[in-house]
Amino acid sequence: MRATEWVAVVAVFSSLIVGSDFALTPLVNVKLMDTLVFVSAFVFGLRAGAAVAVISETIWSVVSPWGAAGAIMPFLVAGELLFALAGYAASRAWGGPNLRGLSVENAFLGALLAICAFAWDFETNIATGLLAGARSFPVLMSYVVAGVPFMIPHELSDFALGSILAPAAILYIMRTAGRRGSPGTLGTPNTLPRAESGVG
Repeated sequence: MRATEWVAVVAVFSSLIVGSDFALTPLVNVKLMDTLVFVSAFVFGLRAGAAVAVISETIWSVVSPWGAAGAIMPFLVAGELLFALAGYAASRAWGGPNLRGLSVENAFLGALLAICAFAWDFETNIATGLLAGARSFPVLMSYVVAGVPFMIPHELSDFALGSILAPAAILYIMRTAGRRGSPGTLGTPNTLPRAESGVG
C-alpha cells in the first residue's frame, strides 16, 4: 500500500467514525467507533488502526455535542488504542480464512470488543475519579460503580456490533480489495500484497 492509499484509508475510517458518532448521539454509549477502529487494524494493520483510533477519538473529544473532553482526553485516546491492538491481534490469531458473514464463531470478535469496552470504561472512570481529586480506593471505585449504567450499553453494543458488523465489514473490505493480502498486512507501507487470503 502506497503512502497516499494509507492516508486515504485512515481518513475514510476517521470520517466514518466521527460522522456516525454524530448520527448516533441520541443513543448514549452506542457508537461505531470501537468497531471501525478494530476493523481498520484487523484489515490494514496496527499502524493504520492506531492512527484511526487517535485521530477519531481526538476529534470526537473536541467536537462532541456532549462537550469537549478536556483533561481526560489522553485517557480516552489511550483507551481507544486497545481496540486497535485487539483488531491486529485478532487478525494474527483468527485470520480472514476463519471468518464467515454469519457464524456463531464470530462472537469471538464480539467478545474481544466487549472486553476492550470494559477496560476502556474502567480506565476512563478511574481517570475521572483521579482528575476529580479522589485518592482512596473506595472513592475511586465509587466512580466505577457510578458509571455502570453507561458501561452496560457500551459493552453490549460493542459485543453485538463486533459479532455482526465487524466480520461483515472485514469480509467486504477484503473482497473489494480483490482478496489481496493477509489481514493485518494490507496497511503495511511498502509491502506488496500477499497471495490469496482464502476468505470465504
